[in-house]
Amino acid sequence: MVYKKKISINMNFLNKCMLMFGMLLTVGLFAQTEVDSTTSSANPCDNKWGNDSAETARKLSLFNQYYQEKKYVEAFPYWMYLFQNAPCIQKRITYSGPYIIKKALRDTSYKSRFSGLVDTLLLCHQRRIEFFGDEGYVKGKWADDMSKLQPKNRDKALSLFDESIRIQGNKTRYDVPSDYIYAGVKQYKKKKLSLDSLFLILDQVTPIVDANIVKYTASGLSVKDSLKGVKWVKTQNAIIGMLKPYLDCDKLTELKQPYFEENKGNSSWLASTVKLLDRGGCEGQPFYFQCAEASFELEPNVNAAISLAKAFGKKGDDAKSIEYYLKAAELSETDEDKFNIWIKLAKTAKNAGKYSSTRDYARKALAINGNSGEAYLLIGDAYAASASSCGSGDLGRGGVYLVAVDKYVKARSVDPSVAETANAKISKYSAYFPGKEDAFFKNINNGDRYSVGCWIGESTIVRTIGG
Repeated sequence: MVYKKKISINMNFLNKCMLMFGMLLTVGLFAQTEVDSTTSSANPCDNKWGNDSAETARKLSLFNQYYQEKKYVEAFPYWMYLFQNAPCIQKRITYSGPYIIKKALRDTSYKSRFSGLVDTLLLCHQRRIEFFGDEGYVKGKWADDMSKLQPKNRDKALSLFDESIRIQGNKTRYDVPSDYIYAGVKQYKKKKLSLDSLFLILDQVTPIVDANIVKYTASGLSVKDSLKGVKWVKTQNAIIGMLKPYLDCDKLTELKQPYFEENKGNSSWLASTVKLLDRGGCEGQPFYFQCAEASFELEPNVNAAISLAKAFGKKGDDAKSIEYYLKAAELSETDEDKFNIWIKLAKTAKNAGKYSSTRDYARKALAINGNSGEAYLLIGDAYAASASSCGSGDLGRGGVYLVAVDKYVKARSVDPSVAETANAKISKYSAYFPGKEDAFFKNINNGDRYSVGCWIGESTIVRTIGG
């Protein structure tokens, strides 16, 4: 009896020990779970499969299936689970989240959840930066979504745009500047942004737009880069279109002139002001001259010279305009700049009736780009305009029109983009070719070689009409 009692006591003691050990083990495991949970929430990418890897795998499979089939609304519930529980399982989860949510918002079944889904959409941008970086680029997209989907926070969106632009600089995505201006215009219309502040945004994005247009519209680019150029030009046109109602010369002068004295030694302020006035069509205004002259005196560069050339041209002083275009040509460092200047000089000379100079400048442009249809059109125009003064040969004016049409035909052959204009000119001036009988009585026939004198000094093949 004593022996059995001792065993009973020992068993009771053992059970108590086991119970205490189990409790301690449970507490330990629970504590470890809490630590893991805390670590996981601090950085979800440390445990990218989340707390239920099997469920994550199932949701991921269904999400990818619908996503690849472009069934974004069907993919949305699976995307939402992954974003909440395993956001790092694929970059696609945060990268494509805003796009998927926008698709879901167009579906009537999700309309009631608009506000919450917009919050989630914006959170996607934040998480993408936290997990994968690329802050400048993502903030541009984040700002646009906030501006358009959460108008009450558009002031915050403007700050995000500003941060994006400052980080990215000339690497800014092509649509960000126009989205930034759009947000600014919206705030201005609601009287939450001053016109001066709106123009500061314009000053901020203009150098970026200009730099990318120059970069992606140069000759010899790949198709891919040329398409970027098209997009940047569209961005520039969109910006000017949005701001056109506010680009009134009187208003711009009122806005900028009070700050001239304190900024007349600031080349950046002068350059941006001239460009702004330029876009408002204010080249002939006194304040434009004031800024352009100060800019050129402070820093004689190609842009400042071109500004003055345009200003004098608008004023009708072609001699001064040509003088400053020539200075711009001397100061220019790239063939592209020089080509554009020679073309502008050719046009200015043509408008001034200086046809020999028109050809000289056009030939300088052709020396840089032999396939410039525009340059050949200008030479043809100079010849056609000289028919009266240079039509003293046997074929009279008709002979001059022959060489003019030769240039239009050449323009069309080297540059298909001017074909429509060239064809119209060919049709117009071919009607003034020499008459067949008149040529015959002067012993000249179709196919003969004929020389045009005067300043033109070119030969051509005779083509006649009638008879």
